Amino acid sequence: MKFEPEKVSKIIEQNYSLLAPDFFEMQTDYLNSMYAIYRDLDASLIVMLLTRKIYEEATIQNFKIINKTSLKSFYQEKQYNVPVSKFKIKEISNSLNLPRETIRRKKIKLIKDKFILFNKKKKTYSLNSEKIDEPTIKTQIEISSKFLSNYCIFFSQKNTIFEAMTFDSFKNEINKKFLLYLPIFLNFQLSYFSNFKKIADMESLFITLLCALNTTTHIKKKNSSNNKIFNSLDIFAQLPKLKDQYGLNSTSIAEITKLPRTTVLRKLAKLENLSLLKKDEFKRYATPEQAKKEYYGTIQNTLKLLGIFISECLEIYTVKDLKVS
Repeated sequence: MKFEPEKVSKIIEQNYSLLAPDFFEMQTDYLNSMYAIYRDLDASLIVMLLTRKIYEEATIQNFKIINKTSLKSFYQEKQYNVPVSKFKIKEISNSLNLPRETIRRKKIKLIKDKFILFNKKKKTYSLNSEKIDEPTIKTQIEISSKFLSNYCIFFSQKNTIFEAMTFDSFKNEINKKFLLYLPIFLNFQLSYFSNFKKIADMESLFITLLCALNTTTHIKKKNSSNNKIFNSLDIFAQLPKLKDQYGLNSTSIAEITKLPRTTVLRKLAKLENLSLLKKDEFKRYATPEQAKKEYYGTIQNTLKLLGIFISECLEIYTVKDLKVS
């Protein structure tokens, strides 16, 4: 079944104040899980790119022939790799908006730490799935399942484009077709993070997303009683109207993100200087109205990416006759 990404994007845009908190929750939870594995968000991007390259091609073959697409296959199938020629520093740098020297240094460390396996004889790179604990992957599946089900339930309530799909149904589907969903999810995340990195670094993005989650959640709660809904532009005008206490202090941000507090303080100062965050008299940080200048274009790009991501996930979901193992 084909779904229209533009239609999905438009629905999210029109109901942004209702749906944005779910998106920001998925992103902050996902970054939390990636930081727990690699302790370095830039390094995690490199692994994400390698993983996408490996399984994008593998899943095309699996979908047509092998059908070994379950989460179990992610840990059992060891033959998937990419040639060294298809994972060069220049290409990685261009894809991730990271300096080549940063890529070179982090790539060496990832190989040393055995997150990435380098086969000198075959001249290939592969992912060491044994370094990625299964509970973390299952947590990531739950994160994406919650997001997808919440959006689909909302769409069905509005009698828009598809039936309600529950958290459990998505979770079961992703577990069964894990290697089909994985490249779709990574395509979205890599595009999203690479786009934002034009504004700030990954740690700053993590902090910004957390503050955006806090801010949009307050806007949603504040307007739930009168059923007011704001699109992706009008929501910025609501920021000065949040007169009740909200925002996150540096200690809370450090505890939630697990980033070192010194790093958090340094990033907060930079984000405040860029007018991407504001600090109140109680030293709590939140998204300011003037951030619209930097964020609005990024939000529009994110809406397009979300339309593609959700549509592609639903197309895989509706393939009920796929035999998986």
